Amino acid sequence: MKFSPVIVLFVAALVALPLSAKEKSDPAVNANSKDAFETVSTWVRKQMDEGGRYSYVTSSERTRVDTKLGEMGTLFQTRGDVAQMSDVEKTRMFNDQEEVNAILAKRDNERLICKTENPTGSHIPVKTCRTAGEIEARRRGDEQYLQWHQRTPQQKAGG
Repeated sequence: MKFSPVIVLFVAALVALPLSAKEKSDPAVNANSKDAFETVSTWVRKQMDEGGRYSYVTSSERTRVDTKLGEMGTLFQTRGDVAQMSDVEKTRMFNDQEEVNAILAKRDNERLICKTENPTGSHIPVKTCRTAGEIEARRRGDEQYLQWHQRTPQQKAGG
C-alpha cells in the first residue's frame, strides 16, 4: 500500500495541531526568591490596571490578590528564599500562589475561549474563538448601551 507524500504530510499536520495548542496558560505568580517575587508582583499589579492583561478583575478580586501578594512578600522579607522556609511557610506560600493564579487565570484577557454552535438555519456546526478580553469588552459595551437607552426617554410614534 503506497501513501502519497501529500497525504502523509496532511496527517502529520493534523496530529501535531493539538500538540501546538496551549491548553493552560503559564502561572502568573511563580517565584522562589525575594528578587524574583518583587519583579513578578510589580508586573501583576501593573497588569491589573486599565488596559492590562488582567484589567477585568473585580474590585474584590483585586483586593484579594493584593492581600495575598502582600502576605507572600512578608514571607520573602523574613526568609529570602523558598529553600529557607519551613514546611508550614512553604505550604502557605504555595496556597497563596495558587489562589492568586486562579483569580488571574480566570480574568486573563488573552485566554482563548472557543465555542461550537449551529448557526440559525443550519445544522452545520461552526467553531468560533474569541479572547476573554474581547468577550468581557463586548459584554460591558452592551451593558452600557442598554443603560443609556433605558435612561433616554422614548418618543411616541404617530399622533
